[in-house]
Amino acid sequence: MACGRDPRDVSSGRAILRPRMPSSKPLQPAYLIFGSDRVKVRRAVARLRARILAESGSDLNVTVVDVGGAEAEKRAAVRRKEALDETLAALATPSFALGTRLVLVTNGDRWTAKERQTLLDYLRDPMPGTVLAIEGQTFGKDDALVKALGGAKKGNERVLCYDLPKRSELTQWVQRTAAREHGTRIGAAEARHLLALVGQQPERLEREIEKLAAYCRGAVVTTDAIDAVCSPATETRIFDLTDAVGRRDRAAAFQRLEEVFALGEEPQRVLSTLVRHIRNLEAALESGPDVSAADLAKQVGVHPFAARKLLEQRRAYDHAAIGRALKALADADAAMRGRALVSLESQGGVAHGDRFALELALARMLG
Repeated sequence: MACGRDPRDVSSGRAILRPRMPSSKPLQPAYLIFGSDRVKVRRAVARLRARILAESGSDLNVTVVDVGGAEAEKRAAVRRKEALDETLAALATPSFALGTRLVLVTNGDRWTAKERQTLLDYLRDPMPGTVLAIEGQTFGKDDALVKALGGAKKGNERVLCYDLPKRSELTQWVQRTAAREHGTRIGAAEARHLLALVGQQPERLEREIEKLAAYCRGAVVTTDAIDAVCSPATETRIFDLTDAVGRRDRAAAFQRLEEVFALGEEPQRVLSTLVRHIRNLEAALESGPDVSAADLAKQVGVHPFAARKLLEQRRAYDHAAIGRALKALADADAAMRGRALVSLESQGGVAHGDRFALELALARMLG
């Protein structure tokens, strides 16, 4: 069954979902929660903390110790020692309220191996009714704490590792996240459509998947639902603009430019992106007919996929067209310089004169 609700039911990206209920499984004496996917790490920590609060009814049972994420380097060693002492003192202190206690350590991966050894000693005889949760970004699979808690493996609830997916794994990641976190089914083609629309930033993808879950109410996600609910990334529209310019598609270029402006992008940033794209096209044109996408990618510092596009788009340009484009962009840059952030020509800090300068440059580039 495909979904088809009115997109006005979900506004401003603030979808309202039912919170996940706390687990009924017994709490473990210690948890290690870490990984590069900071959204999922924070969510896991929040779930654990919510369960402790729900069971005890008081935040007096929660102690938070920061190992020193914001500490200056010269203070790092001192702060690590202070945090270790605070953690051990909290673990040894009986609760003044009913229910399980939580000692939450943030940035725990900053402790040295020797400092972590003290915690291994504690884990051999943990305080009853107390949960130690250590949060961080990186813990190796051979880390002593990871091993002491059973290793980072499937089914081990004491070691929770959430790492960001590789680019090649993003489609599957979108499908898994939709299913596991939001109970929403999305096919591979639809997942790729979502990625193309909103970009590849995981935090943004999480928000858009959450909106889709509220919109579809358990039904299969369609491309129509994605287009109705999800907000396109500005970067996606800018890439669409540069592709249109590369194809010398005048109508599509102006349409994409209006969409970029509608998303609130600054004309100066659009200008710099266009200049960079024309410079890359110039490099592709000068590289000769036998240059490979891989070699061009290294030369101009882009992904091989983008390099392949440059090799295709250079067919629409010669050196004279490149020169006219760069001259038009230089004139636009000169017209934009010296404007106040807010003036009689502007609204909300965006100078309409700057927009006109960019539109005029686009007309001259593709005329």
